[in-house]
Amino acid sequence: MKQKLTLLLLLFTVLTVANCKKEPLLITGSETMHTLLNVVAAGYSKKNPNVEVTVQGGGSFEGIEKLFDSKTDIAASSRPLTPEEQTQFERKGRFENVLIGYDGIAIVVNPANTVSKLTLEQISKIFSGDIKDWSQVGGKPGPIHVVLRNDKSGTAAYFETHILRQRDLGEKEYQTSKKKEFTSDSKVVADNDEMADLIEKDTASVGFMGMGSAQIQNKGKVKAIPYSKTGKDPFVEPSIQNVSERKYKLSRGLYLFYLSDRGKKIDEFITYITSEEGQAMVLKSGYLRSSLSTVEVEAIKP
Repeated sequence: MKQKLTLLLLLFTVLTVANCKKEPLLITGSETMHTLLNVVAAGYSKKNPNVEVTVQGGGSFEGIEKLFDSKTDIAASSRPLTPEEQTQFERKGRFENVLIGYDGIAIVVNPANTVSKLTLEQISKIFSGDIKDWSQVGGKPGPIHVVLRNDKSGTAAYFETHILRQRDLGEKEYQTSKKKEFTSDSKVVADNDEMADLIEKDTASVGFMGMGSAQIQNKGKVKAIPYSKTGKDPFVEPSIQNVSERKYKLSRGLYLFYLSDRGKKIDEFITYITSEEGQAMVLKSGYLRSSLSTVEVEAIKP
C-alpha cells in the first residue's frame, strides 16, 4: 500500500510539473529593438504566465534568416524586407509584416567631443574616410576613429544606403555615391552596448545607433549630434518629439515578421505589442509608437 501511494504521489508530481511547463516563444533579430522587446515581453508575461518569451539579438539579418529557417517564432527587424525576401516568405505560409514603432538613428560621439552639429554629406565623408580629422567638421584637431555595426545589423544597412551613399539627398546623389564603402580603418562591433562602451573610452570615436539606445540605454556614455540633411535646413537633435513632428529626418520603422499559422501564442504577442498598453511600453523604451496620431511625448519623461 505504501509503495502504491509513493507511485501515485510521483505520478501526480510529474503531471503537475508537465502542466506547469511554460510554452516557449522566441523572438530573434534587431539589436536596436532588443531592450524594447524585453520590456514588452515582461509586460506580456505578467498577463500570460504560461508563455515564456525569450528575446535574442544578433541583428535584423539574423532574425530574418532564422525565421526563414523556422528557427525562431518572430523576427525583429529595423529595416523592411527586400522584395525578394517578401516573396520567399509568402511562399512559406501566411506571412505577416507588422510595424510596431519608429526610431531615429543617432550619430554618436564621446560626450567630451566638441563637435556640435553635422550634415548628411559630412557624415558620409566621415564614415567613408574622406574626412579624417575632427578639425574638418568644427572639432578639435585629431584623427577620427569610425565605429561600425556588423553586417547583420539592419541599422547599418539603412545607414549605408541612406547616409553613406546619400540616398536621402536624392536619386542623383545616390547614383553618384552608391559604390561608396565604409572606411577600411573602422572598428566593427556586434551591438549598441559594445559600441557605446568603445566610444565612452575613446574621445576620438564616432558611431551610430538607434535613438533609444543612445538616449536611454546608453545615456551618459555617448552624445547624440544634431543633424541636418543639407545644412540649409535646421540642425535637429534626435528625440521622440522631433521624430514625431517630422523635424528629425534620419528615422525608420521597426518591424516584426512572422508566419501567422504557426501558433496562437504568436498572434497573441502581436496583439499585445500593438495594443495601447504595448505601445506605451514602446514609447517608454525610447522609441516612437507606431500610432503616430496619439503620441504622448510626456510619457517618456522620468
